[in-house]
Amino acid sequence: MTTGRAVRVAVAALLAVAAAAVGASPATAAGRPGGPGWVSGAFLPGHSAADYEAFGTWRGQPLDVAVDATARGTWQDTTSPQWLLGKWSRSSAPLVVLSVAMLPDDPSATMATCASGEDDEHWAELGRSVTAAGLADRLVVRLGWEMNGDWQKWSATDPDAFVACWRRAHDAVEAQAPAVRWDWSVNRGEGQGLADARRAYPGDAYVDVVGVDSYDVFPAVVDEATWAEQLDGPYGLRFWAGFARDHGKAFAVPEWGLYPGPGNTGPNGGDNPLYVEKMQGFFREVSGQLAYEAYFNEDAGYNAGSLWGPAQNPRAAQAYAAGLR
Repeated sequence: MTTGRAVRVAVAALLAVAAAAVGASPATAAGRPGGPGWVSGAFLPGHSAADYEAFGTWRGQPLDVAVDATARGTWQDTTSPQWLLGKWSRSSAPLVVLSVAMLPDDPSATMATCASGEDDEHWAELGRSVTAAGLADRLVVRLGWEMNGDWQKWSATDPDAFVACWRRAHDAVEAQAPAVRWDWSVNRGEGQGLADARRAYPGDAYVDVVGVDSYDVFPAVVDEATWAEQLDGPYGLRFWAGFARDHGKAFAVPEWGLYPGPGNTGPNGGDNPLYVEKMQGFFREVSGQLAYEAYFNEDAGYNAGSLWGPAQNPRAAQAYAAGLR
C-alpha cells in the first residue's frame, strides 16, 4: 500500500498548477480562499472559454478546471486539434482536462493497430500539437475514458489490448510533451464491457490521476440508502478513491451531474438538489486527495442536466452554487 505522503505529493503536483494561475500558494491550492476547499471545474459544450468564465461568474467561484473533449471523426480531429488547443492555451483556465478518444471513428483505427504500435505517429502528433500550443504544463489528457462500459469504440473487452494501446499512446505523447499528465477514468459501478475495470489499469508509471465518472443514475439518489449505494456499492465512489490512494495517485471525478434526459436508460432523480449536496459532501471528504471535480453541464436533450445556460434544473442549480460558498 502506498503511503499517504506519496498521495499528497501526487495531488500537490497537480494542484500547484492551478494555484500558480489563481494567485494562491500551493499550500492553499485545494480551492481558492473563500472557496469550497477543493479544486472545482466543469464541462460545458461548445468549446467556449468565455462560457466557462461566465459559468464561474454565475456560481460565484471561478473555475479551477476546464474539461473539454476533442472530436473523434478522424485521426486529425483527435490528435491534431490545433484550433482547440489554441483556444485553451489563450484562456485563463488554470488546469485544462482534455478527453481524448483512444480510437477515432475512422474504421481503419482499431485496438489492435494501436496496441501494436501502428498508430504511434498519430500520438506523437498529439504531443507535438500540445507543445506547439504551449499547453503541456497545464494539461491533463483523459485518454479512452469509461473504457469499462460498452458504449465506446475503445471499450476494454480485451483489457490487455487496452493497456498496450494506452502505454503506446502515453510514451509517444510524452516523448514530445513530457509535462502532460494522464487521467485514467472509469465509469462508476460494475462495467457492462469490463466488469472489473482494474484489469485495464495501465500501471503506475503510466497514470497520474485515477478518475471516476458518476451521474445521478444506477441508482438515482433519492434517500440515504440510494446514496450509500453510489458511495459504497461495488466499484463505487469510495472504492475508486481508495484505489487511487493505494497506488499513490491523485483522485478525480471528471464527470458528474444530473441525467434526467432520455439518453439515460435507468431511473433518475430529475432536478435533484439532494444528489448535488451529497456529491459536494463527498468532495469535502476526499479533498486531501482530490485533484479536481467537474460538473457535466450539458443542456442537449439526451442529457438535460444543465444548471446554467440554460438552467434546466433550477433547484439543483441553487444547491450547487450554495455548496461552493
